[in-house]
Amino acid sequence: MLFSTLTSLPAFALLLLVSENVLSVTAAPVVSKSNKKATAAAKASQPWKASNLKTSDYRKTALAHNDGAYVPTAGGSQVKWQKGAKGDAEHVIEPGSHIKGPLNKLGVPKNHPVVADLKKALNHKDNLSMLAGGPNKAKAQLTADPSRNPKNKASAQHYMQQPDIKAKASATMKRIDAAAKKHQMNKLSAEIKKNVKKNWKHIKRDEVDLDLLD
Repeated sequence: MLFSTLTSLPAFALLLLVSENVLSVTAAPVVSKSNKKATAAAKASQPWKASNLKTSDYRKTALAHNDGAYVPTAGGSQVKWQKGAKGDAEHVIEPGSHIKGPLNKLGVPKNHPVVADLKKALNHKDNLSMLAGGPNKAKAQLTADPSRNPKNKASAQHYMQQPDIKAKASATMKRIDAAAKKHQMNKLSAEIKKNVKKNWKHIKRDEVDLDLLD
C-alpha cells in the first residue's frame, strides 16, 4: 500500500527517512518554471535601492583610477586633493539620491534594458572618486536634500564644486542621457537631471526636459 502511494505522487520530490522499523515519507513541492518566472517578476517590481545600481567592484575601480583622496583642510570647511591619502570610494552622481527616486516614480522594473546602461554609467571610472568619510556622509545627505545641515556640510559642498568633480558629473550625465534616449525614456532623463541640478547648477536641462516635467 505504501509503495502504491509513492508512485501516485509524480509531482513531488520524496525524501525517505528510514529509522528502526519505521519508514516515514516527507513530500516537498517542486517549483515550476511558471513559479520561478512569477518570483523573478515580483523581484523586478520591488522598490529600487541604491545597492541595486552599484557593481560589486566599484571600490576596486575607484582605487585603480584615483591615486589619492579629497580630504578636509585644517579649518574643516574645505577639501583638498592629497596624493596617497585614503578615503571612501564614492559615486559623484549618486545611485541613491539622484537615480533611485526617478526609477521608483516612473515604475521602471529592475529587468528593464535601460538598467544595464545606467549601471555602466554610474560605475564608470569617470563617476568614481575618493573622498574622506565625513564629507562623503554629508554629501550623501545633501544630494538627497540640499536643505539639510549635516556635519561636514561645508566641506562636502566645497568638494562638489571642484572642477574635476563637476567634470565627472557632466560626463556621467551625458552617459545617462544617452542611455535614456537609447531606450526612448526621455522622461527618466529629465527627472534625473532635475535631481542632479539641485547640487550642480551647471548641468543643463533643455526645453524638451522642461516640457516633460510639466
